[in-house]
Amino acid sequence: MAECSMNKGVRRGGQIAALGALIVALAIIAGAMGDHLVAGKVSKSALHVYDIAVHFQVYNGLGLVLAGILIRLWGTRHLLCISALLMALGVLLFCGGLYLLVITGQQFWAIFAPFGGTAWIVAWLLLALGLWRASAQIKE
Repeated sequence: MAECSMNKGVRRGGQIAALGALIVALAIIAGAMGDHLVAGKVSKSALHVYDIAVHFQVYNGLGLVLAGILIRLWGTRHLLCISALLMALGVLLFCGGLYLLVITGQQFWAIFAPFGGTAWIVAWLLLALGLWRASAQIKE
């Protein structure tokens, strides 16, 4: 996803959508693992943190699917590509940080969550702006 050039828009959009679907699948696996493996070993508050990570992973995985589909439909749009990159980065930082916090019990991992959350806020704002700009260019 390092490059999102005009001539690779359809292919890149498909790759972004596939990444989003993979992230959702991994969230479902993480949720199941949380119920069966993690729940008995951590406190209720730690399990709640784990569940938050799972939910946000699903939301942003679906956001990646959406961004990928839009890129396939409209061709590459710079803001949509940056939005997708930030959504993926947010999953890594926010969810990864929270999963590691719960599993290891080490508070150090919590430092990554705010960076991931910020990446998501910017990603969704850029997605909104990208949609606004793209819709302005579409003739009725």
